[in-house]
Amino acid sequence: MKNIIEYITRKYHPLSLILYGSYANGTNTTNSDFDALVISSKHERFHDTSVVDGVALDVFVYPATYFEGEYSCDEFLPIADGKILTDIEGRGKALQARVFSYLENLPNKTTEEIRANLDWCVKMVKRAKTADPEGLFRHHWLLIDSLEIFCDTQSHAYLGPKKTLQWMEEAHPEAFAHYASALKDFTTESLVNWIQYLQNTH
Repeated sequence: MKNIIEYITRKYHPLSLILYGSYANGTNTTNSDFDALVISSKHERFHDTSVVDGVALDVFVYPATYFEGEYSCDEFLPIADGKILTDIEGRGKALQARVFSYLENLPNKTTEEIRANLDWCVKMVKRAKTADPEGLFRHHWLLIDSLEIFCDTQSHAYLGPKKTLQWMEEAHPEAFAHYASALKDFTTESLVNWIQYLQNTH
């Protein structure tokens, strides 16, 4: 990791460098990307996907001026619990605090919105049962979107699949078992069981 940080520092001269993802929480494997956000005074907005020491980078570079105007916190949610490695002017800490506050005050979906999404899930199950190419596509689609819908039913912010699945396994093991089965088996029966469980959570 030292060589990666040296590469980022040399190339982007970061005012702030925030590490997040598996390298930040120690769950990285040989296949993990190096996820980081850079605030730079000398570089334009850029997505660096280089490979350093055999590790694929997923580094998002932003000029300091980007944060002087209005911006959406949605694109920075992954850094909420990231590790600040460099923060010369305190910009990284300020950004992280703003993102954390945004998450804390994120409005929950209304009962009507959740019900509409659950009704959509039921419709998608029916279409997925055809098992033709379109049906299989909808099967995949439903598996992806239903994870976020589950978060909505629990008034929990969706922070991507990895963090959400970890939270789900720890806080809602029964839901996790149903969802994991739907993913692994990829059968109509396991999908129906998951969606029925999802409906009963709300």
